[in-house]
Amino acid sequence: QFQPRGSAYVMSYACGRHQGRTWLGLLLLLAAASSAEAGKDLYRTLGVPRSASQQQIKKAYRKLSMRWHPDKNQDDKEKAQKKFIEISHAYEVLSDSEKKAKYDKYGEAGLNEGQGGGHGGGFQGQDPFEMFRAFFGGGGGGGRTQFSFQQGGGGGGFQFGGFPGGAGGGQRSNRGGKLLFQDVPGVQEMGAKSWKAEMEDEGLRRNRVVLFYESNLQEMQELKDAMSELGAKLVQGSGLVTAAAVNCGKSEALCQKQGIKKLPEVVYYGPEGVQPNRHPAGQISFHSLSTWFNKAMANYVKALVNEKDVRRWLVSDDKVPHVIFFTDKKSTPPLLKTLSIEFKGRAALGVVLLGSEELAKKMDIKKRPALVYVQDEATLTGEHFDREFKKEQLVRFLSKCVGRHRSEGQAHFRELTAARQQAGDCVPSDGNFCLLLMGDGNNPALRSLAPKLFLDHVKVFYVKDPSFASAFGVASGSVVLYRPKRRRFKVFSGDSSSMDELATWVDAAVGGGAPLPEQLRGEARLTEL
Repeated sequence: QFQPRGSAYVMSYACGRHQGRTWLGLLLLLAAASSAEAGKDLYRTLGVPRSASQQQIKKAYRKLSMRWHPDKNQDDKEKAQKKFIEISHAYEVLSDSEKKAKYDKYGEAGLNEGQGGGHGGGFQGQDPFEMFRAFFGGGGGGGRTQFSFQQGGGGGGFQFGGFPGGAGGGQRSNRGGKLLFQDVPGVQEMGAKSWKAEMEDEGLRRNRVVLFYESNLQEMQELKDAMSELGAKLVQGSGLVTAAAVNCGKSEALCQKQGIKKLPEVVYYGPEGVQPNRHPAGQISFHSLSTWFNKAMANYVKALVNEKDVRRWLVSDDKVPHVIFFTDKKSTPPLLKTLSIEFKGRAALGVVLLGSEELAKKMDIKKRPALVYVQDEATLTGEHFDREFKKEQLVRFLSKCVGRHRSEGQAHFRELTAARQQAGDCVPSDGNFCLLLMGDGNNPALRSLAPKLFLDHVKVFYVKDPSFASAFGVASGSVVLYRPKRRRFKVFSGDSSSMDELATWVDAAVGGGAPLPEQLRGEARLTEL
């Protein structure tokens, strides 16, 4: 059976009249014992000043009755029952102008006057649970309201039960179908149509927190406050996530399809392939939402600790630019996670956490936070972000990196690795020329020449693996022009530090029409270390 979290707080008489009378009797005995204590300050019980308005008194009762309801405190139910009755008694008196006036003037004695001892404390036999039910919108009838999701006209449905509110009988009009988030900034009220358009059809970069609710839930005001704060701070304020609300009283099939088993339920939906993550059971507040969301959200940021990590990561995907964020935190900032979702498939984001100082020094990072678009793999240098670290500015910078990489990404001086050969560089199926430096890439002339030669279909790489150089029969430091599709090459014999001399030699070899003189005998293939 599908039950909302709030349903447990409402007294049910489904177990029969005799058991209900026994329970009620116990509550009233406890009420009498509680109120018999001399000098009980009802204002202090509710935590409000003596000058409190009715609105303040109601707000205090709402908060404390929810907190101390016995069904919510199974670990110490006896203490909770006592506190719950005290709170109910205080509210009963202070919310009634006549009783409040007597209490303000005469104290508890004024309330007991003329009641013959009765039940004490001004309860006059009233059930605190019925008071609770009435406060949160419940009607009479005493029993639990049962509401069913029915598929195909009957049978096999699952049920929502026990909301405070509704008069029982399972009528759909009592399902709490009022839409409560249409006017909440940053929170979108969703139905089946908008769900399909924005959650299913646009799943590649989905990043959304969704509240499933019904409008007659007893904790609805607290939920609305929590989601309103989330909308203001995390959606509109910092742009970390989008937010939505779905009323299960109106969108029954949608809630059933999403596997919602009790209300309220908050679920985080990341991009396609990421399993939905549900908010833990218990009270839902902005604090609990923000703490949970930070752990639940999808994260495509690569953690980088040392230079080796960086170099492996840089060659992992040539289709996208690689941007490294140096943070002064010990964990990945939520904003960086959000950007990794928004730029998923368009840019690779890495993070260097506080503590990796050697890597920061290697990349000449003097102050954190810092952001670097790595353009030169040999020296690990590139373009630095020099604006305020706000989302709008970061998005502009990353978009610029994406555009620049698309136009000139392969025009840089890069390391030839096994991963790049697997992607098609400098293998027999590659129709381009490869200008190869056998060594560690410390050659400014070739670095400057790479963008110019790219226009002539010449890729420029450096190769660290000495076994690759041996396939050409050359030593470390040699420069070789290689045409993999023909398995032919030519060795440069001039000054490899001269960009002009290198450019002239390549132009003559590529545009001369004659085949390259040397035939490759071995296999020019790299293997992953």
